[in-house]
Amino acid sequence: EMCRKHDYHNFLFSMKASNPKIMVQAYRLLAAEMYAVGWDYPLHLGVTEAGEGEDGRMKSAIGIGTLLQDGLGDTIRVSLTEDPWYELDPCRKLKGIADTQRENKIWTQAVPTWKETTRDFQTFTQRQGDLPMQKESDALDMRNVLHRDRSVLQAIT
Repeated sequence: EMCRKHDYHNFLFSMKASNPKIMVQAYRLLAAEMYAVGWDYPLHLGVTEAGEGEDGRMKSAIGIGTLLQDGLGDTIRVSLTEDPWYELDPCRKLKGIADTQRENKIWTQAVPTWKETTRDFQTFTQRQGDLPMQKESDALDMRNVLHRDRSVLQAIT
């Protein structure tokens, strides 16, 4: 609102999250709010420090691809923890998907006209859960398997 107050409109929105689920939810919420107030500013999509190898490419494809499927996004950036040249191929593939959708007019508008009635998309909270109690006799220490964002750090076999 500060930029609009001073009649400055030469900007885009770019939000950062390394978790694609959080990134998708945040952009959908932003798009809904922008739609509600009548704003039409560009969105820059990217999963921050997605990682390397297949994991990084998958996180980027999930986050960016989901929003492109929604019809959201004006610019994209795949951020891998590898040589920057390796970021080009996934970007080109994601852009190709978006171009195909736009050419085939798969969506009619970016924000749906229907009203959400089954869930509250305005709030985003983590599910709360507790690990089983750790016992001295347990062969595996389960206290350190969850990351601070409650994602699993390692597989338990």
